[in-house]
Amino acid sequence: MTIPVKPTVLIVGCGPAGLGAIEQFKRKNFDVVAYEARSTVGGLWNFDPNPEPCTVSFDKDGHAVALTQSERDGKPGPSPTPMYAGVTANTPRDIMPYRSHPYPEGTVEYPTHQTIYQYQLRHAEKYLDYILFNRVITRIRHRPDDHPSSPARRWLVEWTPSYTSGSPDIGKTFEETFDHIVIANGTDARPFIPYIDGLWDWKGEIAHSRWYRRAEDFAGKTVMVVGGGPSSADIVRELGMLQVVESTQAPKKIYRSFRSKLRYDTEHEKGWPAHIENVSPMRIVHGPSEHSSTGRIETQLQVIIFATGFVARFEFCRDTDAPFNKAPLVRQPEVGPELRRPPSFALGKATLEGGHRVHNLDAHQLFYLPDPTLAFLLLHAEAIPWPFSEMQARVVASVWSGTPFEFKPHSDEDNDSHSVLVLGHPGEFEYAEGLLKLIGEGGPEEVDDKGRWGAWPEWKKHIRALID
Repeated sequence: MTIPVKPTVLIVGCGPAGLGAIEQFKRKNFDVVAYEARSTVGGLWNFDPNPEPCTVSFDKDGHAVALTQSERDGKPGPSPTPMYAGVTANTPRDIMPYRSHPYPEGTVEYPTHQTIYQYQLRHAEKYLDYILFNRVITRIRHRPDDHPSSPARRWLVEWTPSYTSGSPDIGKTFEETFDHIVIANGTDARPFIPYIDGLWDWKGEIAHSRWYRRAEDFAGKTVMVVGGGPSSADIVRELGMLQVVESTQAPKKIYRSFRSKLRYDTEHEKGWPAHIENVSPMRIVHGPSEHSSTGRIETQLQVIIFATGFVARFEFCRDTDAPFNKAPLVRQPEVGPELRRPPSFALGKATLEGGHRVHNLDAHQLFYLPDPTLAFLLLHAEAIPWPFSEMQARVVASVWSGTPFEFKPHSDEDNDSHSVLVLGHPGEFEYAEGLLKLIGEGGPEEVDDKGRWGAWPEWKKHIRALID
């Protein structure tokens, strides 16, 4: 008698995307395991009130590289999360969770980060046998033909225990092989600070929103927040509210520099916007000087907080290994040759090592075109993470189970802008419903009597439209 062997799947990361994917691969009878670098699930929703400090250096192109010292030393472990004390969901409770796992009755409409984290812990309870914690993946590649592993699966994965785990095996490298790999660890690991001419000459404090925790940490200081996205909006609101209530821990002065339309500011009625001075985008920084036309602000300014997002970085997919040596995943952001570079004494060893989007994927930004046994979840922006990534995992599991699927390149493959990935409303629903139809689902009901997934009901779509 021949016992059928289940195809193996490794899920990288157990935040919102990875955690929701486990169920979708189990239902398709895969032998699934998830590796998580932390000691718990939740990904970026893990709140650390005292992260290792931010240090900033510059690479040869003038990019500011913001890292912890442990990251600079190459210690294998989880990166600090960008979660801060005052985070409350900007997505209502009823459209936020996994499709088949709503929030408990009585949950407030806009949950705090603590409530969201507890939701993920409860969801994970039934899948703990499929999650291996404190495993940091250091390398993913095609298994070489002469590799002695048995059975001869497609992918060779190297991992090491996290340096925070206390394991006696810290420093050792282990190998495993898999038929399929799902990369679900997100794109929030490497902070992005845009090129700004002369930033390397500025003597004040440079930080990234990844390290922001409390507005009170900037008591008495003059602060510039750079960026116009959700994190920037939260930070300037929290700083401004300290001035509204005349707190002794309020900052002295608050500036905000941005280039795009402000879409995420909330609670205007509380009066905080009156305490924010909005200025044009930062393009150049001069050292403070009585001869500088901008010296008046710069001599006062003490802290610049860059709330400017992150770059996608998958350091374990090395461009020297197959198949990434022929089709790399990311492209380093370019700095024009006409722009100044920092002097040699200002350079550090670290480089940006990331890009604004992932390349060589299919039209749905899901499958790696050179080898579709590798898939990525939740690369898109302005999509609700839990139901969106769960839907993507359902599609991947179906395709890897034999559902016919046409792999086409993205129509804008050469564009390296993050804007390619923005969905919003109604793009999120058009994407999801179209993708589900390709695997034989996507009907008019959210879940039909045969368990097939389809369109969100109109009342959910209405809620989603209100927050876009």
